[in-house]
Amino acid sequence: MTRFSPKSFLRPSLVLTAVLAALPLARAADPFDQWIWRGPEPKESFKGNNYEAAAFAKDLLVIVGNGFKVLARKEADPAWRIYDSGTQRPLYGVATAHDTFFAAGARGTLLSSKTAETWTPRQSPISVPLFAITYTDSVFVAVGDGGTILTSRVGSQWLPQSSHVIDTLYAVTYRDEIFLTVGAGGTILLSGDGTYWLPQTAGTKRTLHGVTVNTGKPRLFVAVGDEGIILTSPDGKTWTSQTSGTSKTLYGVEFGQGTYVAVGGEGTILTSTDGIAWKPRASGVKHFLKAVTFAKNTCWVVGWNGAILESAAFSK
Repeated sequence: MTRFSPKSFLRPSLVLTAVLAALPLARAADPFDQWIWRGPEPKESFKGNNYEAAAFAKDLLVIVGNGFKVLARKEADPAWRIYDSGTQRPLYGVATAHDTFFAAGARGTLLSSKTAETWTPRQSPISVPLFAITYTDSVFVAVGDGGTILTSRVGSQWLPQSSHVIDTLYAVTYRDEIFLTVGAGGTILLSGDGTYWLPQTAGTKRTLHGVTVNTGKPRLFVAVGDEGIILTSPDGKTWTSQTSGTSKTLYGVEFGQGTYVAVGGEGTILTSTDGIAWKPRASGVKHFLKAVTFAKNTCWVVGWNGAILESAAFSK
C-alpha cells in the first residue's frame, strides 16, 4: 500500500483557485436583456393609455400619450404621479430644455412645464398634429402633418418654416449644426439653422418614424421605419440601408449608454453599438412600442395599451 504524507495534498484554497480558473468567465447580465414592466396596469390586461413619447430631466421621467393626463415618476420614487396637461388633445412628442419639459400634439398643441404638475399652453400658428419636438443649444424645432416645421428661440413664440414637402414628418434630431427630420414616403430633410430645409435621397419609399444621432465619434445618424427598415448616415446626406433582422415596423430609436435602441411592433426591441449590426432583445411583451429615452442609469421604453418598460441598471 502506498503511503501519502499530509504534505503531499494540495491545500483546499489552492484546489478551489485551480477549479475556478478552469471555469469560463461569467458574463455580467446585459441590462438590455432585462426589461421590467412599469405600467400602472398589468401587462396582461392590454389596458391603459397609448403612450407616445417620454423624456427625462434631472431626476424626473415624463410620459405623454393619447390621454389628457401626463405620467411623471421621480427616479428615487417608484410611484407614478398623474397630472392634468390642461388639454383634451393627444400629445405625441416631449423634449427637455433647461430642465423644462416641452410637449407637442394634436391640432398644433404646444405646452411647457417645469415640474410636470402644471402645463402652460404656448401659442401655435398651426392647427395640424405635431408629432415630434427637439431642442438644440438655442433653437426648438417641432415637426408634424403635411410637412409642417415650426421653430422657436425660447419655446414661447413659434414660427412656421417652409419644408417644401407635404409628407408628414414624424421625428427630428440635431447634432453639429445639422437638423434632420424624417417622415412619410422615405422623406428626409436637412437644415443648418432650422429655417432652410433641403430634401435628401433616402433610397426608399418606406415611411420613417424615428431618427437619432450618437454623441461620440464618428458621428452617425440612424433612422428607422416601416417593415423594419434601418438607415444610417454620417452626414445626413448619404444613407445606407442596414439589416435589422425584423419585418416589424420600428417607431422609435434613441442613443444612450453607447448603444442605439430601436423599438417597434409586437414588443420589438433591437440594439446596436455601431448602428450596423443589430441584436434582437426579449421585451417580454407584445405591445406596440413607440419611443425610447434614457434616464441616469436605465433605459425606458413606452408604447400602446399602457406599455412602460424599464431596463435593468447599467453598471456605474
